[in-house]
Amino acid sequence: MSETQISIAKKLRLSDPRRLPDETATLAVGRTELTPTSDGEISVETQGATLRVIEIDRLYEAPPGTPSQIVRALELLKQVSDNLEDAKRASNRMEADRFVQRVQLALPKLFAYRSIGDGFGVIINSLHFAFTNLRGTPLTAEQLNVVWRVLRELRMRPVVPLEQGIQRIEEFEEHGLEVDPADLGDLLEDRESSENE
Repeated sequence: MSETQISIAKKLRLSDPRRLPDETATLAVGRTELTPTSDGEISVETQGATLRVIEIDRLYEAPPGTPSQIVRALELLKQVSDNLEDAKRASNRMEADRFVQRVQLALPKLFAYRSIGDGFGVIINSLHFAFTNLRGTPLTAEQLNVVWRVLRELRMRPVVPLEQGIQRIEEFEEHGLEVDPADLGDLLEDRESSENE
């Protein structure tokens, strides 16, 4: 069991009124007791009923070979989140940008799973345009943090309503990321200037 799970267990045993540790902040009825299980999960016992807190990977688990879009999207989001964490820990901006480029490469694959929900699709699409509009400029530390946080949240709750997706896009914009696609005129001018050179 991880230290986080142990600290959650301690907090829940000591606090009143009791809340279930499933991020819903649901009030538990009666006496609550947490027990670690053999597979690392936490069991919550309340008035004789035992509830299990399920990790996101276990919640959407599919047998090997099953073409589940949400499972594949969660796997990609895990890779993207890991790359962004590596970028945050990088010793210099160039090394960080190398990890961010891996994130950029995963965005079209993630966009293929936009049928998961409107919020999911709009976040991934906006992030793609944000990277495109940067034109190779590395992310600032603030931008890196907001992208990492939003994608981590998306992994924990992939089925996002459109309104929440739009709120996340506004966060990107507040940190200087331009999420709108470039105008067609700008794209044609860029193409003409590159052909003339």
